[in-house]
Amino acid sequence: MQIIDLSLLIRDGLQSYPSHPPIRIAPHNTFEETAPRYTPPCQGFSSKMISISDHGGTHVDAPVHFVPGGASITDQPLGRHMGPGVLLDVSSKPASQPVTGAMLEQAERAAGVRVGEGDIVLIRCWPGQWGDPGFLEAAALAADAADWLLARKVRAVGLDLGNVDTGRDMARPVHMKLLPAGMPVYENLCNLDKLPPRFFFIGLPLRLEGATASPVRAVALVGEPWTSLTGVSDASGSAAGGR
Repeated sequence: MQIIDLSLLIRDGLQSYPSHPPIRIAPHNTFEETAPRYTPPCQGFSSKMISISDHGGTHVDAPVHFVPGGASITDQPLGRHMGPGVLLDVSSKPASQPVTGAMLEQAERAAGVRVGEGDIVLIRCWPGQWGDPGFLEAAALAADAADWLLARKVRAVGLDLGNVDTGRDMARPVHMKLLPAGMPVYENLCNLDKLPPRFFFIGLPLRLEGATASPVRAVALVGEPWTSLTGVSDASGSAAGGR
């Protein structure tokens, strides 16, 4: 079995989207400060303060991000954040062109897979590395791509851009279709070029009360027995864990 890390490195100064604040990581306790409180062989301890948006780094959106009164990140069953994954690669398209439902269907055929109910679909939109020149201007999903995902009854969707919507479209049609349906939306994934067509995805959110999203450590498990594991329920209290 291989574990592929799909998460950005959380570091001081990382700003994963222009409208969200940069991450701040600073020393809180140092060995020099705390050593006098301890006796050898203990040399004290160190710790750090971390300030991060709930949309910082690789993260998953909850409905309340765009739906007033919608479910927060802790209101969603954990089972929706893990399950059989499918990679759809549309990164050969022009960066300025939104991903359409037809493109997803074509990518599905090219990969030799069939996206089915309960799958977690990861979409590779960007051919380069996260944050390369032009990254923030790249178009994400068109509204009919959201319709395609909903029609397939997928469990969750993720992509390697910072916004599942095309940034210029302030109506945010993709968020407004997927989040009210309770579909988790993962943004700022990386290393999608390392994935096979099928894998097992895990992207668990932190248990942040009332949060509109959560940073995640997203990973793909490749190879047996994970590729054949399909029985994770998305119901609260499921084998995958409710809230």
